[in-house]
Amino acid sequence: MGCTGKAQKRMRKIQTNSENRHNQNQNDFISRLPEDILLIILNKLPMEDAVATSLLSSKWRDLWKLTSNVDFNYRWVQVRRKEIHPSVNHFVRSHHGKEIKCFSVSLRCKKSMVPDVQSWITYAAKKNVEELCINLNDREDNRKNRTYHLQHLCFPACDLSFSSLVKLILKFLWLDMDYFPHCESLKELHLEKLVLPNDEINGITEKSPALQFLCLINSNLSENLHVNISPNSNLRKLIIEDEFVEYNRMQHIFINAPKITRIEFLSSMPKRKYHIVNMGVGIEARFNLNRMFRERGEAKATCNGVLVCRYQQNLLGLLKTFQTAKVLSILKVRQQEILLFEATHLVLNTGLNGWELPGIALLLRACRKLENLVIVMNDEAEELQFNDAFQRIYAFKQEFYWKNQGASSTVCLQQLAVVEFRIPHGVKFFRVTDNDI
Repeated sequence: MGCTGKAQKRMRKIQTNSENRHNQNQNDFISRLPEDILLIILNKLPMEDAVATSLLSSKWRDLWKLTSNVDFNYRWVQVRRKEIHPSVNHFVRSHHGKEIKCFSVSLRCKKSMVPDVQSWITYAAKKNVEELCINLNDREDNRKNRTYHLQHLCFPACDLSFSSLVKLILKFLWLDMDYFPHCESLKELHLEKLVLPNDEINGITEKSPALQFLCLINSNLSENLHVNISPNSNLRKLIIEDEFVEYNRMQHIFINAPKITRIEFLSSMPKRKYHIVNMGVGIEARFNLNRMFRERGEAKATCNGVLVCRYQQNLLGLLKTFQTAKVLSILKVRQQEILLFEATHLVLNTGLNGWELPGIALLLRACRKLENLVIVMNDEAEELQFNDAFQRIYAFKQEFYWKNQGASSTVCLQQLAVVEFRIPHGVKFFRVTDNDI
């Protein structure tokens, strides 16, 4: 009887546990969803969270191996306590999905890791990758023992098809063009901190006939940068973003892009000289030099004390290059030499600070054919701090400035029809009539 009682208790316990699991399964609505829906959810999660779902239940155990969005970065190290290099190798061996839409890896790469990086690129190509990002110097990894040296990287020599690739991002490497693939569908290309010999950009655009957007960030820091766009390219938008860095020799940049319709210069202008040829008529030119002043102290030592002069010369030369531009957008201007532009549409990003007014007045006088004026008010105007020497040379007092300009400076803008103010909490419009001018 005692044994029978113990057996009955065990049976009741097993039955209770079975009922509890059944109730839990009934309440687990997410796990009961179709696998396709679960994969959509999984692809929305960071990589470290997607892998962690394998602990939820047997149904989730191998689901992460089918994910199509792959992103390994320093957060993986922080959360999983595992290094990226062996983790990516393990993922490539374990992945069972039919395709990969996005494959992104950011790590501090050593020379011994380069062959594995090439194998990752090969694997992504075989999985018909659409977005590929290779960053060989993850700046988020701030561990002291993580040193970095620029690594040479070339695409695998095997005959691979990158016909599905739409977006390519390469950061912190020396790109070898010997085996750069033909990318029939590539539309967007970002290159940051790359070493690019003279004709590399031309070769890339020749092999990417559908390319429409090219962004170059801090490329060729120690030698001249040649941006020669292939005549057969469909490139329409070009962005040049440079920061002031600790290099003793500031290099030149050469741009030959006859078919682009929009060019932007961002951050700052540290190059010694900007050579631009074959710009089309009616191009849209934008200058957003929001870091020009902020890093002035660091750059002054680099440029041997001639930063302000060089900045003015570069900006003046670029403005003269785009005299036939139809749209001109400028964030900061301190140039006071009289210029003339053919622009009919002008966008000014400004906080209407006192020190900005001379530049605004310069542009308004230079755009004699202006028809539409857009003034974009910044949410918070930047408070700039200048040293005494700078203020003695470039001090601005409104009353003296306007007095020296004379009445002739107000006789302009005869074709101005619309002035638009854009403020953080909405858009305000008012029209200027002939009687108002």
